[in-house]
This record gives sequence, C-alpha cells and structure tokens, in this order.
Amino acid sequence: MAADERPLVHVSHALGERAMEELRAPFTAWLDENVEVDEEVGSEAVVEALTVGAGGLLTVRPAAQLTRLTPEDVEALVGRVIPAMVEDAGTPEPEEMAEDLAAIWWQLLTFLGETGRWQGSASDLETSLVLLAGEPPEPAEVLAAAAEDVDEGEEDEAVLASFPVRAARAVLAHVGEGLEVPDDAELAGDDVTAVLASFEHRIPITVDADGEPTDLEDVPWLHQVVLLMLDLDLLDGEDETLLTPGAAADGWLDPAPEPRELRRQLVGRFILEDPSTLEEGFSIAEAVLPTVLASAVTGDPFDDAALDGLVDGAAALGPAAGVAVEELRERLSDLGVLGLLSESAPWTVARGFWPALAAAVDSEEEDDVLGDLFGGGEPHWFENVMGQLGVGDDQVQQIRNILGGR
Repeated sequence: MAADERPLVHVSHALGERAMEELRAPFTAWLDENVEVDEEVGSEAVVEALTVGAGGLLTVRPAAQLTRLTPEDVEALVGRVIPAMVEDAGTPEPEEMAEDLAAIWWQLLTFLGETGRWQGSASDLETSLVLLAGEPPEPAEVLAAAAEDVDEGEEDEAVLASFPVRAARAVLAHVGEGLEVPDDAELAGDDVTAVLASFEHRIPITVDADGEPTDLEDVPWLHQVVLLMLDLDLLDGEDETLLTPGAAADGWLDPAPEPRELRRQLVGRFILEDPSTLEEGFSIAEAVLPTVLASAVTGDPFDDAALDGLVDGAAALGPAAGVAVEELRERLSDLGVLGLLSESAPWTVARGFWPALAAAVDSEEEDDVLGDLFGGGEPHWFENVMGQLGVGDDQVQQIRNILGGR
C-alpha cells in the first residue's frame, strides 16, 4: 500500500473516541461476560484497538456509523484500515494481528446484533459478519486442533468400545488361524451369518427373507469393516481363497502408539467413508461429512435447520441439492444408531473419537481422491447419476467443473 493511500490511523484517535463514546462501557461489559479475552491483553486493550480502528475507518469513510456499518464500510476496514494498523504496529506476525483485529470488529457487530443496538439492515449485518470472519479454517485443521485436547486414555476408552473395533474383533475371532473363502468375495454367506450371530447389536441380521445366509454385500457396515481391515493389514487376503489374520493383527488392541494409530484409521475411516460407494462412485455425504463433524467439535453442531440450509446454499445444483442433503441426513442417522454420533440432531461426536476423525481426514487429504476424481477420464457412473437426480445440462457441467472435469 502506497504511503499516500494509507489512512492516518495514528492521528484519528479522537474520531474513534467520539464514535465509541456510548458503546465503550456496554461493549466492555459484554466482552467480559461473553468472550474469553487473553488476561495479558484485557478487555480495555481490546476496546482501545477498536477505538483506533474506528478512527481510521471514519478517516477514510467519514459517513460511516458503527451501529449501521455497510459492507462497503467493512471492506474499507478490512482492506485499508486494518492493514494500516498492522503496518503501524510493526509486528513480527502481521497476519495473526490482522486476524485478531478483524475478530474484534466481528465481536462488536455480534454485540450490536445481540443487544438490539444494530440500526442497519439484517442483510448488511450478516454480510459484514461474513466479510470479517474471512475464510473458515479447513476441517482438517479444526479436527487436528481438537484432537490435541484429547488424552490417550479418553481416546482408548471410546475407540476400543466402538462399533467398528468390536466388529473387527468379531471378524478376527471367526477367521481364527485361517478361513477358506470364495474367490469372488471376502467372506462366504455362512461366515457372514456366523460373524453376525456372534456380534451383539440391534442392527445385524443373520439371514435374508428366505432364511438363507446373508451375502457380505447385503451387510454394508460389515463389508466396510472387512475392506478396511484388509487395507490396514488386520486381515490378509492375498490368497484369494484363504483369509488369515494380517501382519498388524498381533497386538492391535494394545495401548501403544502404532496400534492406536491403526485403530484411529479404522474408526475414523469407518465414520467418514460411505459404505454405499465401497467399490466406486462419489458420495455427497462423504464429501460434506468432514465439515459437519468439524462444526460439531467446535461446539456448533449441525441441526436439521442447518442441514436444510445446505440445500439453499447449493441451489445451483438443482434437484441434486435436496437429494444430496437427504443422503447426508441418512448417513448421519446411521452413524447415530451405530453409536458413533449422537442419535439425533444436533449432530455431535464424542471427544474420544476426535483423534480418529483427524487422522482419517488427514489421510484423505493426502490421497486427494476428490481432486483427482476425473484424473483418469470421467467416471462412467457420472452421467447416469446426474440423470437420476434430474440435473440439467448446465448444472451437470457446473458440477463437472467443480470436481475437476471438463
């Protein structure tokens, strides 16, 4: 920013003081009651930074009013005033300071809205809050930070009692030293029936409507567990007619770092991966679930209204938006019944599972499956799925562009 373009923040303090005169005391009290302010900084310092920023804003936009800021006012604040304050401070961490200053203004607008002091339009307030919030953190960052607060004892207690771990234990117990299997399936129907019979849970069924053993493909959650076990070396299926315990099966339940990481992958991937797309295909639920779970760990879980809001936010996808959200809602409900999420909205997840989710999301980002969805040419299922959803040609192309196609 050229010197002559910078607002004269350092000489505009009086303007800020006048603008903040009636707001200073109630805002300070609101901060003390509602915001965890760093003790070394204190509420008074926060309000002082706000006063300096208000003076800078009124220097570049004299008609601005703090109780009815327009999006244009906020753009000037973010684009000119805050950068000038950061430059004046000469901080070694300019990006962090800019984020902190934007957060202070976000808190002011939240205070104005919550206490009835906001005099502008509701849409201006909403837009201004979005502008000040900036880009939301990636789900992987949120989950990784949350996982750091979970100790190993809490994690082990939740994970060792979890549905996927108990299911994997039942599979290994049935496999024993080795188990003959068909060369076209991971488990024979009789073996599926036996595993289900030994696994006490309200969901599994042991036979189909005719009383015959259930095929593995007919029990998606068990199929998912078996495939994950093969991928994680809990099972060895290299001999297509013989299933044996894998190299990682010995000691996989021990309270040690390597087994713990394996269990994280088993549980985290079980939650995040959609069993309806085990072989191939793309699931909207699978793509959106990390965001829903990241919101849950920050204490702002999705409720039914928030899920419905996803439809409004994805209106450009046409009928696909509503179908996708129902798909997500069904997956959340299934996970709730399995004891991995709350059984109903708002959708929360127990702290003990946070490290597993963080590890699984991190693995997915490394694989970058979605980014390479069209890497080998357009998937054969894409046009068919879009047709079933009733998506128009223009919308199909928009989705194709989003997913990296042409």
